[in-house]
Amino acid sequence: MLAAVRRRRLLPLPLVALAAAFSSATITGGGLTVSYLVSRCGLSPAAAARAAASPRLAASPGDAAQADAVLALLRRYGFSDADISSIVRKLPIVLASDPVKTLQPKLDFLASVGVSAPLLPRLISLTPILLHRSVEDHLAPLFATLREVLGGSDDRVITALRQMPFIARCQPKATLLRGLPLLREVHGMSADEVAHLVALQPAVIMMGPDRINQIVDAVRRVGFERGSPMFAHGFAIFSKMKPATLENKITLFRHLGFDNDSITQVIRRYPAAMAASEKKITEIVGFLTGKAGLGLDDIVTYPTMLVRSLATHSRRCAVFAVLRSAGKRPGLRLPVALVSSEHRFLQVYVLPHVEELPDVLRAMKGEIPFEGFDGVGEMKACKERRR
Repeated sequence: MLAAVRRRRLLPLPLVALAAAFSSATITGGGLTVSYLVSRCGLSPAAAARAAASPRLAASPGDAAQADAVLALLRRYGFSDADISSIVRKLPIVLASDPVKTLQPKLDFLASVGVSAPLLPRLISLTPILLHRSVEDHLAPLFATLREVLGGSDDRVITALRQMPFIARCQPKATLLRGLPLLREVHGMSADEVAHLVALQPAVIMMGPDRINQIVDAVRRVGFERGSPMFAHGFAIFSKMKPATLENKITLFRHLGFDNDSITQVIRRYPAAMAASEKKITEIVGFLTGKAGLGLDDIVTYPTMLVRSLATHSRRCAVFAVLRSAGKRPGLRLPVALVSSEHRFLQVYVLPHVEELPDVLRAMKGEIPFEGFDGVGEMKACKERRR
């Protein structure tokens, strides 16, 4: 007896309460039990105990028959057991909701605007409170606003929801109408351009006017103009960085030897280069201008080299070193090879030589480390070939 008392004292109070709930399967929530939540809704015993103890569920008049009707309704709309478990864990009161009067109108509305499985279950499982939001006061205005700012297309709305499902819980006038209309009305972007921007960077939907103006100014300072195919790409990349972060990266490029014009060209040709970390930029530029013997002008011309991995660059340079040591002349310059797709690189530089030079395959696999081109940089080799 004393040992039992001691063991009980070792349990924190919440665990004691949960243990009592598990052992007795106390009837709560108008007849719903912990065992029901475990067996029918897929909750863990701990999650089931918390759900059963939810004040709103415990005070509701629902019973097992009503909960069964709710589960049947959700499954009819394509909800999996995992979806249902997530919804009940986050919003236990859903089991006591009227499936016909409360839940089905929301599901019907979402289906009517094109939100069907698998997006519908994902949307609701992430934000189950939508099942208790009014169609007239929330869902309909939300979709109307999204259509307005995205150019009147349900397909664009669906794309935005797929990428940022949490926007479904936003208040449209308080959030969605703060910044996006500015892009069209002040900065002159077309509906197609705004939709493309949202597809590239869904978080723009949540931005306020000041932040949008700040990003547009930064994008235009590097030479992107509205209507340019790269304007949206530049906006999307810059929007992911704080102004200080962007300035620090520009300062880093200057420190690495790039002049302002070269930096502008890098950004205009491939804005995503600015998304690389300062450490990676430093390592890649150091490798390319060091062991690989390239010049800064090669990086400006082929800025996608900045986002490839150091290991990939090293393996491809090792392949070039094997070919050169055997007196072979690769058909294309090294910078072109470094930005080629893996399939093209294999087809052009590896497979044609693998029987005669098995080492090209070993180099491609990283089994032959790259130590440089016999002390002669690629830029020097290129210049010699041009003479």
